[in-house]
Order: sequence, then C-alpha cells, then structure tokens
Amino acid sequence: MSSLVPMSGSSGLTPLQAAQANRAQRRAELAVYHHGLEMAVATELDRQDSQAIADVITTATEEELRFLDYGLAMANGSTAKVELVARKSNLLSNINNRRIARRFGR
Repeated sequence: MSSLVPMSGSSGLTPLQAAQANRAQRRAELAVYHHGLEMAVATELDRQDSQAIADVITTATEEELRFLDYGLAMANGSTAKVELVARKSNLLSNINNRRIARRFGR
C-alpha cells in the first residue's frame, strides 16, 4: 500500500525506539494517504469548476448571439439601429463577463 521504506527489523533499536519508529511509520503512511485524498478532491473540484465555467460561457455566448441576430433583423439595415444594437450587444457582453468573473474569479 505504501511506497515508504519499511522498517528493517529491530536493527539494534530498543523496544521503546522500535515502538516509536513504528508509530512514526504509521503516521507517515497516513499523511501520504490523506494527501492523496486531498489531491483527488482538488482535482474533482477543478474538473467541476471547469465544466461549470464552460456551461456559463456557452450560455452567455448563445444569448449574446441570439440578441445580436434579433437586433440586426429588427434594424433592417438602418445604420442608426445597427449602432444601437451594437451598443446594447456590447453592454450585454460586459454584464455577462462581469457576472462570470464575479462568480468564478478567485
């Protein structure tokens, strides 16, 4: 189970020293085990965070593109209306970006 070097017999240790060495070995193995668990948890948390960020960015992008398509269709070629759509589209994008950064920025 452990990759730690096992104690090699008594090798001249007193019974007290041998008991202390055995306890130290068990503590070291437990520390390695706990470290492995902590790294597994950190890895899973990172994976879930990455998936959540991807989902949020995908949704925000889809909504921004949907708004842009709608606005350009409504503008019907009018330069002033296209400019208005561009400003509102930029506003929507900035709001989404700030929200995403607030939620996931650390």
